[in-house]
Order: sequence, then C-alpha cells, then structure tokens
Amino acid sequence: MKILLGLLLGLCFSAIAQTGQLSGVKFLNQWEKPVEINNETKMVLFSYDMGGSDAIKAALDELKVKDLSAKNWVYVADISSMPALISKMFAMPKMRKYPYAVALDKEGDLTKGWQRKADNAAVLLLDNGEVQSVQYFADEKTLREFLNSQP
Repeated sequence: MKILLGLLLGLCFSAIAQTGQLSGVKFLNQWEKPVEINNETKMVLFSYDMGGSDAIKAALDELKVKDLSAKNWVYVADISSMPALISKMFAMPKMRKYPYAVALDKEGDLTKGWQRKADNAAVLLLDNGEVQSVQYFADEKTLREFLNSQP
C-alpha cells in the first residue's frame, strides 16, 4: 500500500513539475530566434491543434497585437503532430508573416506535460514563472474578450 501511495504521489509531483513551474523553458520561434518563459511572463497562450491555433491567431489579429513580450505574454504552439512536409512548406512560411513571435515545440517534448483540451486554446496564467491557472477557449470571441480584459 505504501508503495502504491508513493507511486501515486510521485506521478502527481511529476505532473506538477511539468506544468507548474515554466520559468526557464526555452523554445525557438518561427524565425529561429530564442524565446524563453521567465519569471516576468504573466500569460502563456498555448495551441496544440488547429482549433486552438485559429482561435489564438484570430484573437491576436483582432486585438492588433504585434509584440507579445511587451505584455509579458508568450505564445507557444506544439506543432509536433504536424507532418514535417506540411510544416516546412505551408505552416512555417505562413507563421513567418505574423507580427508576433510563436514559440514552437516541434518535437512535443517541451510541452509534453501541459494540459490540453481538444479544439481549444489554452491560456496559462503565471505568477513568478509558476502556473496559477489554466483556462480553455473554444472560439476567438471569448478568447479575445478574455485577453482584452488582461492588464
């Protein structure tokens, strides 16, 4: 029984470690420039499928956001499930036209333990690099309204 309890606690702490403290996680963006989540980062916009990606892009475009770092926001996209040919020929050229940086997880390793909900954008609110809450948005309108309400 103690062994089972120890394993369960270990799994819980492992999940917390993977999604709880994000400060220091480093990515490359669509222009191959480094992007890091740090203690100043207040919000991480996270997409891992087309539904979430479309909602985030539409909301940021509607709000005319050009520099996420000025707001202490980071946009992270897990594109590991995208076929390499599609990524290289279509997605990357399209993302290079965005006015803001998209931190890319091409292998899926960096965001492996992050919470997900199909066809939703996730918003992780951080305090000193630690995740305080995760919220999901299925459409651009509710995401835009939420982002617009943030300082």
